[in-house]
Amino acid sequence: MKKVFEAITDLLFYFICFCIVGWIYEVALFLIEDHIFVNRGVLFGPWLPVYGAGGLIIYFLFNKLKKKPVKIGKLNIRPLIIYIYIVVISTVVELLTTYVIDFMKSDWRKLWDYSNMFLNFQGRIALKTSLKFGLVGIIGVYLVIPLIEKFLGIKKIPTIIIKYVVIALFIIDILIHVLFTGSTYVGP
Repeated sequence: MKKVFEAITDLLFYFICFCIVGWIYEVALFLIEDHIFVNRGVLFGPWLPVYGAGGLIIYFLFNKLKKKPVKIGKLNIRPLIIYIYIVVISTVVELLTTYVIDFMKSDWRKLWDYSNMFLNFQGRIALKTSLKFGLVGIIGVYLVIPLIEKFLGIKKIPTIIIKYVVIALFIIDILIHVLFTGSTYVGP
């Protein structure tokens, strides 16, 4: 039972870390492109749950796969293949997210609208953002996931405390959001 609990809390920690990376990515994007700070979070803390979901998908699909090289001559093209898959998957997830938000009778355009971007589909998705998501995904596969693995591999009290504090803060944030805003929607 202890192993199952640890596996679940580790996955939750991965999820939250991906949420934080997504929040940093979104905030940095606005700082770079618009020169303003915009809190892109839907919760109070620095996390975006849609990136947590995307990060877990990427983790399960590509973490072990990244270790198996695909070579053309001496060149390993596995990272390029994973990048292309991430671009496709993130585009589909973003598109489906807009339809889920529509179904919930909300307006996804309050969160993003790519109507003015080259090669967009109904403002829901666009080539430029999909390529950026692919880049973030590759950074996740080859940098973020190994860092989280290394962190979770440290079985010392301070590391364990940090893991559970982060999880507790995330859960408290969701509860406060639900209780005080009346909304159960914690999507993008």
